[in-house]
Amino acid sequence: MNKKQSGGVKGVGNANVRSNAADKEKGKNASAVALDPKQSAVFVVKQQYKQLAHVALVTQASETLESDKKVVPLQTRRISFAELVQCACFPFATKSQKRMHVIKRDISLYTQYEWILEKVSFASSSEQVAASTDSKIMSRTTDYFDFQIKPDNSNTEQVHLLLSLKQVQENNSTYAKGVFLHCMLKDEFKVLHFANVLDGQAQIIIEKDSETYHLITSPNTKLYLC
Repeated sequence: MNKKQSGGVKGVGNANVRSNAADKEKGKNASAVALDPKQSAVFVVKQQYKQLAHVALVTQASETLESDKKVVPLQTRRISFAELVQCACFPFATKSQKRMHVIKRDISLYTQYEWILEKVSFASSSEQVAASTDSKIMSRTTDYFDFQIKPDNSNTEQVHLLLSLKQVQENNSTYAKGVFLHCMLKDEFKVLHFANVLDGQAQIIIEKDSETYHLITSPNTKLYLC
């Protein structure tokens, strides 16, 4: 009798295991929700955020346990794809600023970096047609934004950069930290931060006699808005 009863209990245990496995499989299927078309373009990039966070934790633990290990200089090691993503999305972070100098000198990294910008940006402006090589582009118009450069009436050495977003997000928190305008020209690039966006409008002031001004007015410069 004890053996039969024991066998009966074992059968119930197996049934519970099969039931739990089925529930887990059902949960996996339920979580496999199809991506929105707009989200699919940056799916790979978002996965990099998770990897980046994991790598950061592992690196911190490794540095704690192996504090005597020689640190490899940034200039002599390869910048990972995840780190390039961080540069594109958080260009003003301290580490991103250091990596930017390395990216500028490596054509392979530069190409990857621009590809990432194409994926994460919500709007862009390609090279413009100019009347001559000396021409300056003082305005750009796209389906998503208008960009204008206007003189400062109170200071001739400065200009206003005016950004107008045509498709303003309903959720204002989208622009809580402003928007970044990546300006790419061959091996040169700058990132402008429009920190305050109000009703789709934003502006900043830059010096007319500056590298930023010459870059932003060049017809060969590509713009990416993130």
